[in-house]
Amino acid sequence: MRLLVLRSAWGLRGLRDAPARTLAGLRSAGFDGLEASLEDLGASAEARAEAVRAARDEGLSLIISAYSSWANYEGPATEQLLSAPSGASPPAAAAASIPLPAFSGPPSAHLDRLTRELEAIAEASVAAGPLSPVLRVNAHSGSDAWSEDEAAAFLASAVEAASRIGEALPPVSHETHRGRALCCPFATARLLRRVPQLRLTSDLSHWVVKTERMLDTAPEQELLLGRVAPAVDHLHARVGTPQAPQVASLAESATTARAAERFYGWWEACWAAAEARSLSSRDSTLTATVEYGPAELGEDGQVLAGSYSPLDLHGRHVSGVGLDDTLAAAAAALRSRFERWHANAASRVAVLA
Repeated sequence: MRLLVLRSAWGLRGLRDAPARTLAGLRSAGFDGLEASLEDLGASAEARAEAVRAARDEGLSLIISAYSSWANYEGPATEQLLSAPSGASPPAAAAASIPLPAFSGPPSAHLDRLTRELEAIAEASVAAGPLSPVLRVNAHSGSDAWSEDEAAAFLASAVEAASRIGEALPPVSHETHRGRALCCPFATARLLRRVPQLRLTSDLSHWVVKTERMLDTAPEQELLLGRVAPAVDHLHARVGTPQAPQVASLAESATTARAAERFYGWWEACWAAAEARSLSSRDSTLTATVEYGPAELGEDGQVLAGSYSPLDLHGRHVSGVGLDDTLAAAAAALRSRFERWHANAASRVAVLA
């Protein structure tokens, strides 16, 4: 098995203006590829196709993100996710019988938006020719405001929409992300039972900060290993803690070091599950994206003070270390851990036990 380590487009300057030069720099920095949204790649189909061809020519892999709403998590969520109930306010006596407001817009609107993005990704991939570098689509799907029935119906429809697009579309995995239908590990496990074709991009940092715990008790481990890990096709290799969605340095404290071990253990479990279901481990390729960010912007477009971004209000690096250095260190640590895991067959058996 081999691991491809990709860099997130967050904080990557120059991609839209000079894709060939920017991607050449990414290759020089030692990354195997890039994970980016359609918007990151270009404002038009032609521009996105140019960026995809530039990645192909540079020998880089691409994972393209698709959004059912709130693309790139930029701008106020209220303008893109929230929809106020229509019509006049009902009488107080009728309040108990009316439906709740559609806090995230109807699932049908999310499905329409996601389908359009999947079609655009298929178009960009086809434009690169038979050697397209686009390996996968990472879908940011749905809303945490939905009922479980709504989420299951939406995800089943999303799987069907991807299937209808056909072979032009790379495989799609849906991210376990706060604010989305897969924001909770326990609901995700139930949704996997209801939509067994669903594939995942696992970002444990979202679940850890949402639940405010490391999800490492015996029942939680049993659930994650038995139900979730076999459905994971791609990883977001970002370490967080119960009180922070991300940390810049894995050695900044004992708490962070313990969290890092929990995350490495989860990633190894996902690798082991992938190895167990592969026909030939020698030919299997695993993917993981290192990320830190994004910058959280206010209505004026400026970085918000106290946001979980690589930069503070004055543009200074929160960790005291540049973003590129932070990501390079994360990539090196991830590769080292993968090689250690891959070389030790006994440890793989122990992970699955």
